[in-house]
Amino acid sequence: LLHKEELDSICWGSREDKVDFGIQYNNKLKVLRLAYERFVAGGEFEDFCRAHSSWLPDFALFMALKGKLGGEPWYRWEHKLKFRDPGAIWQARQELGEDIRFYSFVQYLFYRQWNALRAYAHDNEITIIGDVPIYVPYDSVEVWTDPEAFQLDEKLDPVAVAGCPPDAFTADGQLWGNPLYRWDVMAEDGFSWWLRRLKAAGELYDVVRMDHFRGLEAYWAVPFGDATARGGKWV
Repeated sequence: LLHKEELDSICWGSREDKVDFGIQYNNKLKVLRLAYERFVAGGEFEDFCRAHSSWLPDFALFMALKGKLGGEPWYRWEHKLKFRDPGAIWQARQELGEDIRFYSFVQYLFYRQWNALRAYAHDNEITIIGDVPIYVPYDSVEVWTDPEAFQLDEKLDPVAVAGCPPDAFTADGQLWGNPLYRWDVMAEDGFSWWLRRLKAAGELYDVVRMDHFRGLEAYWAVPFGDATARGGKWV
């Protein structure tokens, strides 16, 4: 789908021993868009989309909307999109159909390449450990599509956010800012949100490590808007 000279014509950074993530972020879509223009979808792509239909349509729509709106976080979108009004979501899917398909294509490429890498690792008797961070970002498709699973108010602003308390390393603690879970709400359907998340991780990795597992037993809740984590409490 791409020629070497097309990649070589774009700056990917000035050093071979360091990755410039800003340049990577700004330039990768140029070549991915070019690859998509040449891509002829076949049965394998359609099978991938069907196999991942539980999350891919929402993720691709989320990315397409962010692209259209200049990267604005979902909680600053106009009211109907922010609150996922069915009519507004349907309209967005119609208007952004090609972009939605593009972001599905990018995920298809990633999974195909990842599975090839994982197979190569297995052929060489290497297993892959993958981290699952306990929290997700506020500006994420997870929070946008399942706001009831998080500690948000009626405006969808966080009530409290994640962090850790003051310790020997920092007098202010650490203010991470991630929205906290409503564990009581999640319990009502048997924690299906977590089961889907861990199932997805299990399909990518051979061993899954829960990062900050401590937060499943108790978490440091900081009132939203606080400048530091000092005012938090264990819940």
